[in-house]
Amino acid sequence: MSTPSPAPASPPANAARSVISTRKPLLRRLAAWQRRTPLNPYWLDSVHLLESVRFLAPHARGVMFDVGVGERPYAAEFEGRVTRYFGLEYPPVVFGNLNPDLWDYIEVIHGIIDVFGDGHELPLADSSVDTVMSLEVLEHVPDPERCVSEMARVLRPGGRALITVPFTAPLHQLPYDFRRFTPAGLEALLERHGLRAEVIQPRGNVASATGSVLSQYFLRHWAAAQRKHDGSVRMSRWRGLLTLPFIAFTQVFFRVAERFTSDDALCLGFTVVAVKDAPDASTPAGH
Repeated sequence: MSTPSPAPASPPANAARSVISTRKPLLRRLAAWQRRTPLNPYWLDSVHLLESVRFLAPHARGVMFDVGVGERPYAAEFEGRVTRYFGLEYPPVVFGNLNPDLWDYIEVIHGIIDVFGDGHELPLADSSVDTVMSLEVLEHVPDPERCVSEMARVLRPGGRALITVPFTAPLHQLPYDFRRFTPAGLEALLERHGLRAEVIQPRGNVASATGSVLSQYFLRHWAAAQRKHDGSVRMSRWRGLLTLPFIAFTQVFFRVAERFTSDDALCLGFTVVAVKDAPDASTPAGH
């Protein structure tokens, strides 16, 4: 299989350009501001995901391939840690599920998504990258066994797979939401494809999950005007304005409550570092 020449790491400014947003600049800035505050119903989830990425970043090195690069939101976290960062996205998700009109804005994608393809058959040669990253992707692929097998195939011996998956999360990006994972299930999945889990840690705890679920209740039961085809909701203008303060208070309250519990039997998701061990030199060929 031929290997495309990886694109050079894009400047961090590209991460601020939205792949799926065609709003006017002022509205885009307001939306970006809201996403960073507890007024965003997914604020608790996004804060924890950013913390997970910052935990994973020191494990990245060399050439890094991002399977499911999306809008490349965390590119700045890997600056100076990898020599090259390039990413793949699945075309039906970008052009069909998320924004059917995006073909009219194809220039927005330049410098954010480097290659289009399928996680079941990565367009790279064997042992061609040092790091594979996959953030909140495995729940969206029909065959995670095949996807993890492909990640292992393209990793060089000693390379690392950096993975996050959700555990407590509403259905999203429909119809491409297939499953949730447990730590034991993740470890077994990785081992079946030659990857050894060095770290599998929970993202948040029972307080985090409670705050997230309550925020979704307020959003979906009180504030929603319409459920969209991908599982998300369109917020009512007036009920949304009245509900957002409840959502913000709930998320801040449970963000504080996280500090007073260590029970992670229920959490937001899991963060994984796995390594592809080099072949055992003492094992005879063919064994």
